[in-house]
Amino acid sequence: MPIGATRTAKKRKCSYNKDWETIYPWVKPVQGESGKVLCEVCLSHFSVSHGGEYDVKRHRQCETHKKRVAQKEVSQSMHTFLLKPKQDSNVDKVTAAELTSVYHTVKHSLSYRSEDCGNKLTSAIFPDSEIAKKMSCGRTKAASLVTDVLAPASVESCDKKAHTPFFSVASDASNHGTTKLFPLSLRYWTPKLGLKSKILDFYEDSHESAATIHCQITSKLEENGLQLDMISAYTADNASVNYGKNNSVFQKLKADNSGIIKANCVAHIVHNCAKHAGDMLNVDIDSVVNKIFSHFSVSAQRTEELKEVFAFVEEDYHVVRRHVPTRWLSLWPAVQRLHDSWAAIKSYFLSLGENQCPKALWKLLKTDQDGEGQPLELQAYLAFLNNILKIFHDVVLLLEGQDGTVCELYDIMLTLKTKLQQRQIDCFFGMETSAILQQFPDQKAATIKHDFSNFYKTALNYLEKWYDFTDNNYQKNVRCLALKSSFTFSQLSDAVEVLQIGSKLDMDELYEEYCIDKYISDMVLHFFIFHDCCHRLMQNCSLFCHSFSEDLTYRCFWLMNHIICFS
Repeated sequence: MPIGATRTAKKRKCSYNKDWETIYPWVKPVQGESGKVLCEVCLSHFSVSHGGEYDVKRHRQCETHKKRVAQKEVSQSMHTFLLKPKQDSNVDKVTAAELTSVYHTVKHSLSYRSEDCGNKLTSAIFPDSEIAKKMSCGRTKAASLVTDVLAPASVESCDKKAHTPFFSVASDASNHGTTKLFPLSLRYWTPKLGLKSKILDFYEDSHESAATIHCQITSKLEENGLQLDMISAYTADNASVNYGKNNSVFQKLKADNSGIIKANCVAHIVHNCAKHAGDMLNVDIDSVVNKIFSHFSVSAQRTEELKEVFAFVEEDYHVVRRHVPTRWLSLWPAVQRLHDSWAAIKSYFLSLGENQCPKALWKLLKTDQDGEGQPLELQAYLAFLNNILKIFHDVVLLLEGQDGTVCELYDIMLTLKTKLQQRQIDCFFGMETSAILQQFPDQKAATIKHDFSNFYKTALNYLEKWYDFTDNNYQKNVRCLALKSSFTFSQLSDAVEVLQIGSKLDMDELYEEYCIDKYISDMVLHFFIFHDCCHRLMQNCSLFCHSFSEDLTYRCFWLMNHIICFS
């Protein structure tokens, strides 16, 4: 050191002091760097190696830190919205409550907005419930729970339960604006669960060719681990793209699995049968129903006037119903409503006069302007259709039932055919119709009766054309398995043959079980379902999963439209 120079002490570097956290709660140490401090407010590091606590005070006085502190005081911490699993013992219960609430929303086709409002309402109704207070499931979270939790769980459950020896598939297409939607549903049977119908997928595809539908069905099944040789039947509407003889979805599936059976929609046939026969009548009942409905549906004043007429004739007012041609169960209720309200409906339109009454209706009503003439021809047609359409309506309801099986199908259709034939032979059109026809002149009554008989003839011709009542129909051979009457082993063998499952059954063992069942007929159904060794189980799985209606796919379309409207 030079002579006369002043010796200065070397300044020591400062390090983080744990005691600072009591005065400055926003400071935290930086791991591995003792000379730096983390500010939790600014989310930044700064050095204290030179000034120590002075550097902390200086940071507290900077404009950036002051601004962040002010913002934090105004804003609510995110921690208040989040559960702390380690500290909250109810976290699993809250999660289960939120999932249950979202499942309820989906089951009843409610909107996600109602879920958001419902959770707020729940906490207000149950203020003493810790679970209700902590439920926070708005529109975005509800949608995520559906797509990421409930939907995968539902498909997984369907896949596990559908791994039975057989299942049937059903598909259809529907347009929603410019979007073409396809549901893919499965139907299967197990001894424990019975008959089940499930939606496997709901996809969008702009094409509706046989090749595209076939490709989608096979790929969706493979994605879910379901084999093509497990398919026992294919259900769809009766369009050529589904069941054409050369290039159709059914023919392509049959090339993959020769044992697949055609299970086209029989409910569609019954509906079209009634529609086709009704089109041959001299009175267009579809036009009458829709004309009367449209007259009142767009005017509150006309509806009020109709209510006054109902009061005048001393009858209870009932809303006029609409018939939608594509809705199988809408025609008979609409006709029944007109039939039951005939006095009021007729009086209303006659009171309008020729100038204000729709011309199509006036032509049918004008002969009774004074109200004292013979019954109107329309009245006779309403009485007849109210009687006969009820039969078709009940058959469609039966076919759309959830617990129906293909074993019962042939008897259902044969019963319908027999009823129509017997009514045609007996010239029976309903007792009320017969009473009305007696008031017409003989020639007029004969003309109307001939028209009604032609209805029966047309309906029977249509049924015989589109449904096979011959011995070649496999549904006739399996009717014995409905267990409504005794059957022979020969009938049972015929059922095995038409279902093409003889290679999967031991026929000798089947005969032994048949002999046992023959002597315990009172317990046959119990034996059928619960006998573990019964080889007929595989046969029943194949039969029970056959569907003869597209009711499930149509319900999917209704639900999808319902959901889209809410969204």
